[in-house]
Order: sequence, then C-alpha cells, then structure tokens
Amino acid sequence: MTPKKLSRRAVCFYHRYGEELEAIRQLLHIQLEKLALACTLENRLPRKAIKVVSRTKELKNFLFKLEKMGWPEFYLPSEIIHDLVGARIVCWFQEDCYSMLDLLRDSKRLRLLADSIEDYNKSPKASGYRAIHIHCDVAYDQIVHLNNKHQIITGHMTCEIQIRSIFQDAWGELTHQMHYKMAEAERLQYNELVASLADRLSSEDKAATAIRNLLQKKNDKKQRGGFKDK
Repeated sequence: MTPKKLSRRAVCFYHRYGEELEAIRQLLHIQLEKLALACTLENRLPRKAIKVVSRTKELKNFLFKLEKMGWPEFYLPSEIIHDLVGARIVCWFQEDCYSMLDLLRDSKRLRLLADSIEDYNKSPKASGYRAIHIHCDVAYDQIVHLNNKHQIITGHMTCEIQIRSIFQDAWGELTHQMHYKMAEAERLQYNELVASLADRLSSEDKAATAIRNLLQKKNDKKQRGGFKDK
C-alpha cells in the first residue's frame, strides 16, 4: 500500500474514532489521578505534589509520526502507534516517580506492559533526557455491529505514560521549545549545553530528597497531633 493510501486510511481512522480516543483519554486520566492521590497519601505529601496531564495526539502529529516511521503497513494505526493517547505524570520528587510506577504495576484498571518499561533515569539519553516511559492497556466499552445488531464488547487501547520529576519536566519543556529553532551550525554547542543542564538538574533531584523528608515529618506530626478542641 502506498504512503498516500496509508495517509488516507489514517485520516479516516482519526475522524471515525476521534471521540472514542477522547473517551479513552478521560478513562486513563481518571485512573492516573486516583493513583496519584494514593501515592501522595501513602507518602504523606501534599496532593499537588503529583500532577497528571493527558492528551490525544493531534491529527497533524499523528501523520508526521507515521511519515517518520516510513509509512509502515497497518490495518489500524493503533496497532503500530502506541501514543495516540498519552499521559504525563509530573512528581515534585524523583522518588515518587518510582512509587507511581509501583502503583501502576498493581493497578487493576490499567494493565502495565512489563516489557515496555524504559527507565531513562538509570540510562539517560545522549541529550540528557531523563524520565520513565511505559505502555499500558486501557480497557473500555466498545460498540460494534455484530449479527445485525449493535453490541458492547471490551476494547483495549495501548497508551503511553511518561513519569518525570518536576525538574525533568522543566528541562523537557525548555528543550522541546528550543530544539527545532537551532541552526545546524549551533547544534553541537546546544547539545552540550542541554546535556550539562540535565546533569545539574539530576543532582538537584537528589538534593530535593531533604525537602521531601521535611514535608513527611511535618505531616507525621499533624497526624499524631489529631484534632484539638477550641
């Protein structure tokens, strides 16, 4: 099948299943918010210490990714692209990135694909990029036409989740904005600078542990103190 035909198929898929993708995004977001709440409660941290952001990939980015992949053959694009629906979990502290990973492993609603885990904290990219990337299956009600009537079956969509510390997220936002604006002559110096910045922020992630410990001690005291009569 030619790239032009594959492109038309991808556009038809996007327009036909766009509402379904958005529904899956909402399901994913709700479940991740619940896990984030559990994580902050377990670690005695403020609720806003873990933030969840989710999105459905825009059509232009969808087509751009297929083009970068060389227009591989597919029946459904979701078979080869696993970030049509994605989420980012941003934690104040790097320790909580791993707490969230553990909760995702234990989740009954989201099925983490164990062989999909990529830990760029332990093995950073050459650019300095650090985060944890995983894929998980989201189950949802899918309406299909079978035996001359509409039926509800359980559908599954593989979604991508990135888990980052707040320092890693700031680095990612900065470099994402700057990456495409660098001329080729400036590329080498730019790469060295952003990698150096990533290394320094990684050290700050470790230093932030002391702040985390203070927050936990403060909340421990509150719990032991209980409520006082006026």
